[in-house]
Amino acid sequence: MSDPTIRTETMGGIGRLIIDGPPMNVLTIPLIEQAIESLARLEADAGVKVIAVQAAGDKAFSAGVDVADHTPEKMDQMLSSFEALCMGLHRSSKPTVAVVRRMALGGGCEVVACCDMVVASDQATFGQPEIRVGVFPILGVALFPAMFGAKAANEMLLTGVAYSAEEAQRMGLVNRVYADASFDEESERYLTGLSRNSGVVLARTKKAILAGLGRDTDAALLAANQIYVQELMVTEDANEGLSAFLQKRRPVWKEA
Repeated sequence: MSDPTIRTETMGGIGRLIIDGPPMNVLTIPLIEQAIESLARLEADAGVKVIAVQAAGDKAFSAGVDVADHTPEKMDQMLSSFEALCMGLHRSSKPTVAVVRRMALGGGCEVVACCDMVVASDQATFGQPEIRVGVFPILGVALFPAMFGAKAANEMLLTGVAYSAEEAQRMGLVNRVYADASFDEESERYLTGLSRNSGVVLARTKKAILAGLGRDTDAALLAANQIYVQELMVTEDANEGLSAFLQKRRPVWKEA
């Protein structure tokens, strides 16, 4: 069996960050740091519009961070690296999509939650079981109440139960659930549809979304307004999109 690694693939505007450590795709410190470097390369690639986070094998997206890396001598490095990866996905200038076929537990679930969108097989499961081994997920505690609402986040974090893909969708963790038999085809269709949009417009839109997080309505509106006027409407693609709509034709994007 080959050593666990992070693979990247790019095609058609989609950059893929693939966790390749089956069967459980456990996240060790070296693997997390490799993922951070791979994410940075995809971020810097002008041809990548959308970043998909996927996993090899048919048993798990990821069973989480390696328990062996929670020892006192490794804990600080593990926490800082893992938080850098998750917040890198959350704050990426490009839309990030988690593609989840099987279980995403513990740190694996946090990675998924930090992506902008999530597509899942109906055979996928999600959960934060840390409470059952005497700890709690730091990112989950910090982010989930705002993401899913207090009641749903409290239940997930305090009970440690696992949720089906459908339950996770109702909670707000998952966007789309597809039958496992057609998951590859449907998830590719989702990613392709997203990548057909202008890369520069996707990036400005995500920047505006992030600029409004945690702010009151007036401050969020002001930030969105500034990005729209000063950064979006000066691009070729914004003007091409509006012109194409008025001319009843498909836009031809000129920027990445």
